[in-house]
Amino acid sequence: MSKKNMDIKYELIPYNAFIGSKVFDFDKTIYDLNSHIELLSSKADNLDYIVAIASGIACGLLDILWVGEFDLVNGRSFASDKVDDFVKKTAEMLESKKFDDVKSAVKALEKRYPIPSDGNTPDFGGGLQHHLRDFAHHPTIVGLAFSLLTQFTEKSYGTDPNGIFLVVDVPEKSKLFIGKDVPQKILMGTIIWFFHLVSDVAGSSSTAGVTGGTGIPGPILALAKEISAIPFFKNIKGDNMSLSLFLSKLFNGTLMMDHDENGQIIKESIIKFDLRGELGVTMELCKQAVPVIANECIVRAFYFIRHLAMEMKEKKVSCLSDLKKIDWISAKPANTPTIARMLTVSTGVFTALDVGEAIATQKYWVSINYVGVGRFAIAIGSDVSWGLKTRNVKKVRDVYENIKQQTFRKNDADVYKRIGTDMDIQMDKLGLSLEQTEILYNLEYYKTLNDIEHINIPITGESVKELKTAWLQEWATFISSGFESFTQVPGAKMHWYTMDELQRYIAGQNPNKPWYRLILLEAMLFEPYYPLGTEKDKKGNDVPCKKYKYLNNPINGFKKNEGDRFLNAQFTGKYCEKEYVKRLRKSYNKRMNELNEVLKTVITSLSITAVIAIATVVTVGVFAGPIAVALVGSNFSGLSGAALTSACLAYLGGGAIAAGGTGMVGGTIVIVGGGAALGIGVGAGVGGVVGSVGLLGKENTIMQSAKLLTSVREVFLNDEHDIEFSNSVYEQYLQNITEIEKGLVELRLKKDVAKGKEKKAIAKSIKMAEESVQAMKVARKNMLKYNSSFAEGLQAQ
Repeated sequence: MSKKNMDIKYELIPYNAFIGSKVFDFDKTIYDLNSHIELLSSKADNLDYIVAIASGIACGLLDILWVGEFDLVNGRSFASDKVDDFVKKTAEMLESKKFDDVKSAVKALEKRYPIPSDGNTPDFGGGLQHHLRDFAHHPTIVGLAFSLLTQFTEKSYGTDPNGIFLVVDVPEKSKLFIGKDVPQKILMGTIIWFFHLVSDVAGSSSTAGVTGGTGIPGPILALAKEISAIPFFKNIKGDNMSLSLFLSKLFNGTLMMDHDENGQIIKESIIKFDLRGELGVTMELCKQAVPVIANECIVRAFYFIRHLAMEMKEKKVSCLSDLKKIDWISAKPANTPTIARMLTVSTGVFTALDVGEAIATQKYWVSINYVGVGRFAIAIGSDVSWGLKTRNVKKVRDVYENIKQQTFRKNDADVYKRIGTDMDIQMDKLGLSLEQTEILYNLEYYKTLNDIEHINIPITGESVKELKTAWLQEWATFISSGFESFTQVPGAKMHWYTMDELQRYIAGQNPNKPWYRLILLEAMLFEPYYPLGTEKDKKGNDVPCKKYKYLNNPINGFKKNEGDRFLNAQFTGKYCEKEYVKRLRKSYNKRMNELNEVLKTVITSLSITAVIAIATVVTVGVFAGPIAVALVGSNFSGLSGAALTSACLAYLGGGAIAAGGTGMVGGTIVIVGGGAALGIGVGAGVGGVVGSVGLLGKENTIMQSAKLLTSVREVFLNDEHDIEFSNSVYEQYLQNITEIEKGLVELRLKKDVAKGKEKKAIAKSIKMAEESVQAMKVARKNMLKYNSSFAEGLQAQ
């Protein structure tokens, strides 16, 4: 790293004329990501939820009153009639003759379309089980494969009664049904096989139309039987029953059969789960689907009609030709997070009613709408999916917000600008020049390098050092590449210096001025090893870069104490007091605690003040001054003696009289008067702030406010004694709060007349603004009290 001359002047650039690479325009990137998050977030409002709930209730009642119980007997009976009709029509089409009953139709089909594996019926359990155990009788792709395999190998394939895979030779009498050549084998293994299954679907010729017989298994049961022959699955047991035995009992109807008081089987309770059984289940599920589909239609129709009406109103549609103005995508009732949320609510209400009725009537499983339960599960999955997409985009946004926070840019310099028109005075006070900004980045570089050099981790130390070094190199490249964009100075180039060059360069920039101490504050707050960008996941989506994730834990991560020690050792004692960074850290942490734990601080302030009151009432206020110094004296390192006592008493009293506080008298009253302490001390104790609800989530506002308060307190009051400047910062801060509150009034008025998604968007903006201004008000009060207290101390000198 070598030093180069710089002849570039620092100048202000309007934001709308952004200079440099758009890659480093973090404000725009974050804005775009927030817009994306908005699109992925549900916009459902109260009316949407009311309609969704009403639809769920209405369709739930329809399910209870019309659909009723799940009746497999009724479903199988209905399916059996349909199957019989199908078999008869197929036979009539193929035989070109009319059949009076299904039995004669089955007999005709069996005669015309035989398959060789029928000859192995005894090998596969006889008439009751061979359709299940013989794989060639399965209406699946596996059944077709084994049918063809039988044609080419002259063997039949299936399982024995124990579920073990079985291969047997086709008997001689059945070899007549095996093709003589390849084309014939394929024909008989496919077409003949298919029509044979049609003949078996209603039972054999001896049972069809009489007892119903045992037909062929349905696709689900057939697939389960095929899987059960795999070694891993065949050993599975439940209730002392193997999977193979379970499937056999389910197929022949003895699994759930009932017995009378004499132990005899009740024939009516035998329900065979063959293809007709599976079709019966399908029929019942189709019946259950009616209220579920109705619920879906109601919710989607409402969404479409409402959003179409909103579009027509917004685009002022008054005739058919105006319809082309409508954004049909926004009205489309599909694939939106709002629809997903509404359907989750409506299907949830539907399922709750359905399950509640099942429990109340004690019909349990037969009364539950399984289609509704399934749709509810899908709705939850869809809603969660939108939430996960939103979460992923938020993670990416957090990466850019972290980079923005850790990068000193022109906007950060502007935060510190002094009020007034004299730019030279402003720059001298707080705004960093281009050269000073370079010094800041060099300090951050060496601070990180020092952290790498002081790694002391057993076993993984070297790998951690390599990873941290890689991050530092990437960060330095990142800063160099984005320097022009960060500073908004045309043609700005970043220069890196050796430590000796850096020290000489600092000396040439008049480091006795406040800018140097502000740079130490910025360098102190810098924490390395954050993600420097994003990467693509397996689905091609942007996600935070995980290259350095192992550096974000207490063991491998950055050590604040070591960073502060390095800055104190290398950059304090010459142009500022020794251990100055330690003082800044203590002040900053205190400001953060005050802003983060306001409610807790109020309680602490009150309790400490009350204890002090009891102690000092006895001494009649003799020790009020010393006690005040003991409590808050560390805040005024620039004062001593009577000035320090005056400032501390004023601080405890809420500020000097000139600033609207009770001044020194108030401070004394707080400490001495027990009753007065309870009245005045609530807003003016150790924490020095009034309680406010909900600050913990406003991290960015709190951090910026804490940094500003630290710079004003330590640099401009304790070091410079510049009351005028500190008051001007306060005035600007107050003006910012006023502007936000004015904007809030306008937003609330806008919200009153807005509707739908616009109203929800405005409400969200109001909430965010209220949270920010709330944190700022706490900081403002703290700043006012400190400024006025310090002024009171100076007047006492």
